Amino acid sequence: MPGKRMAVSMAAAAGVAVTVAAGFTFVPSDGGGTDRTAQAKANTRRFVLILAGAADHAESQRFDTEVAARTEALTSECMSSHGFRYTPKDPRSVVDTEDATDFSNPDYARTRGFGISVFARFVPATADVEYQRTLSAAVLKTYDERLAKCAENAQRTTEKEYGIAEANSQWDRLDGDVRRDPRYQSALRTWRTCAAEAGHPAESRLALIETLRRQYTPIMAGVRTGSTELPQDQLAALAAQNSEWRTFHQMEVDAATATFPCSQAADRTYVSVFLEHLNRIA
Repeated sequence: MPGKRMAVSMAAAAGVAVTVAAGFTFVPSDGGGTDRTAQAKANTRRFVLILAGAADHAESQRFDTEVAARTEALTSECMSSHGFRYTPKDPRSVVDTEDATDFSNPDYARTRGFGISVFARFVPATADVEYQRTLSAAVLKTYDERLAKCAENAQRTTEKEYGIAEANSQWDRLDGDVRRDPRYQSALRTWRTCAAEAGHPAESRLALIETLRRQYTPIMAGVRTGSTELPQDQLAALAAQNSEWRTFHQMEVDAATATFPCSQAADRTYVSVFLEHLNRIA
């Protein structure tokens, strides 16, 4: 019973000005059209399986890290082609490899719940601060513009190479087929009974999570107390001091833990039926 996942999107140039010279384009130099197409198809299937919950958590993290690394490498190559230096960020600085939601792990449920009240952890990003200081104001403006466009093009190229759009589209179609399948409908009814008996009645795990998220939003607004943007570690420290947040976090953990066996059974049915539908079109 996986929840819908957005297409992978790497913010390689977060915070950089987005004003871009019209007509700027970059074509990566590594070619290999046929090989790239075949690899994109393979990656499309990888991502579809991840979206369906049919791949393990490590594979999901590996996929996201690969996408981030490729995007950063292309961004660096693009900047170099325009005479600028850009050091690719460690992919773990844009992908949370520590706390991303894991519905398959009981330890995750017992410590992080559904991942709602988790604060993402990233390694420090590489910054070309010293290099940028050598640039004049006019050149730095051009640098920012080039970086914004290079990052945009790199992301577009990477998403094509990894078949992201196709995977999301394919998963969306197959997810509808699975949810209409009598076997999954039966599993979902069993989940509802199981969850209700565990003290957390809901239509589905996703519905339960959405209900909790609605409760979480105003709590976090109170934690921020008017602050606009804070680093995740600072925000986590503030939350830990807030009694409403602590109460919510425990409630989330209790709900995830209590319904974990219910969800495991439903997820197994979902994956089994999904793979059957997927293999029909393979």
